[in-house]
Amino acid sequence: MTPHPSPGQRVLGRVRLSRSTEESTSIERQREVIEQWASAHRHHVIGWAEDVDVSGSVRPFDTPGLGPWLDRMGEFDILAAWKLDRLGRNAIQLSELFGWCQTNGKTLVSCSESIDLGTWAGRMLAGVIAGLAEGELEAIRERTRASRAKLREAARWPGGKPPYGYKAVPLDGGGWTLVEDREAASVVRRIVRDLLDGATLTGEARTLTSEGVTTPADHYRASRGLQPLGREWRTTPLRNLLRSPALLGQAHHDGRIVRDADGLPVQLGEPLVSVDEWQQVQAILDGNREARRDARRSEVSLLTGLAFCAACGEILHHDLNTVKRPGRTYQYRYYRCKLRDAPQLPAEELEGLAEYEFLRYLGDREVRERVWVPGDDHQAAIDEAVRAVDELSQAAGRAASATMQERLQRQLASLDRQLTELESTPAREARWEYRATGQVYREVWEAEDTEGKRELLARSGITFAARVIGGRGSKSREFKIHIPPELSLPEPEPFPEPSPR
Repeated sequence: MTPHPSPGQRVLGRVRLSRSTEESTSIERQREVIEQWASAHRHHVIGWAEDVDVSGSVRPFDTPGLGPWLDRMGEFDILAAWKLDRLGRNAIQLSELFGWCQTNGKTLVSCSESIDLGTWAGRMLAGVIAGLAEGELEAIRERTRASRAKLREAARWPGGKPPYGYKAVPLDGGGWTLVEDREAASVVRRIVRDLLDGATLTGEARTLTSEGVTTPADHYRASRGLQPLGREWRTTPLRNLLRSPALLGQAHHDGRIVRDADGLPVQLGEPLVSVDEWQQVQAILDGNREARRDARRSEVSLLTGLAFCAACGEILHHDLNTVKRPGRTYQYRYYRCKLRDAPQLPAEELEGLAEYEFLRYLGDREVRERVWVPGDDHQAAIDEAVRAVDELSQAAGRAASATMQERLQRQLASLDRQLTELESTPAREARWEYRATGQVYREVWEAEDTEGKRELLARSGITFAARVIGGRGSKSREFKIHIPPELSLPEPEPFPEPSPR
């Protein structure tokens, strides 16, 4: 049985804030209430268990301020808090703390709620309030989950630590979006390049550490103005970094890619690596040594990451095969689908078809390149206005004077007008937008090398699909060019027969 506190006992004051910026009840105000209660009951405060920036969901025994005091049970008789939720918001954890007090002959007191575990009424009321606190915490979590899911679906960053390679920047209308962090993005691309060139995760982690490259965790600390901890690169975090679809700029939650109404991945930002590079890295991490050899021997090709299998939709990989014969060495380039046992397509043939079709459709047209435009649905401003309405509505219910009621009503009317305007303003979803450059495709194409031509195709969003129809040795081909509908082009002249090749 928990004893009822008699005069002259030792009080341990418990004060906590979830955030250092929280203004609802400051640390100083919590201390003041506890000291007033102790003085009124002729007790004396012997110490303070203070936790700032510690969530109420953290187990009391695990908090940095209160936890160590619970191991020094001989130094106090009463554990006093301003309110019960300063000890925790989870009923199971609070019940564990209540049990600890009873087992060790301590009294727990909530000063502002008149809860005293030394009385049966206090124990009953404490159980009720603990249950309410748990419900409140779960409601907060549910609202947070729903809000974050909605923001991800709207292609806006929901907050928190951004993926390595990106940084969060505010939008003009409120909310956040992701843009490339040049320093971190260069490290990501370097890691991918090294892995494709034959490096192992262990070797790469060792090299990055020896060169003093800042780890993702320390990079994030530095971005917040905190002192880096000098951590070393480790293989497991490195593997997790390379596995993440965030490298492709795609939104993900609980390990799954977030998809839009059409089933396509939601883009939060521009990709850090190409789809082809990302897939090759996944194959290497899966233990596919062939993927590493393919990556090493494949040179830059015109259609890398832009050509797909017309049968299954998977990327066609570029191969460079070398054949040595007496007095001479021959090289043959092919595109092939790794998921199907299908004949290879000669690279020169496929690239020739791609060039011909591309220039046939777009050669004399102005170049239009894709530019990533972040979304903005005004949700952050709406949420802030709703919170203000809730607070003012509660204040209006308590107001007694006509003057205060009139003033609050004016404020509520103003917020209502703001909400009406925000809700009627069309949302702008994140999207790829095409912008003219003032150049003509044929002129740019003829002035570029292979890599430049590939970049031109990629920036315009143009892809190709091809396959061999029939068995090995067949000359029949299926070939298609995909031009984004935003370019809205009329059909060109029919493809001539025979093939220009």
